[in-house]
Amino acid sequence: MGMIKLIIIILIAWLGFSIWRKFKQSKSNNATRPLSNKMLSCSVCETHIPESEAIIKNDKVFCCKKCSE
Repeated sequence: MGMIKLIIIILIAWLGFSIWRKFKQSKSNNATRPLSNKMLSCSVCETHIPESEAIIKNDKVFCCKKCSE
């Protein structure tokens, strides 16, 4: 009788651990991470700006229209 109780306790502990791990994993997958948005340096004033906001002309990076002229 004692061996059966031990097996049941081990199974319940394993099941709880599995559920906890799956919950933790799904929560970390839902965290929103920004896409790769590396910082670039303006060719004129050397201001660092995100790649998504950069103006690229002739393979040069600019932070604004004023620098790109």
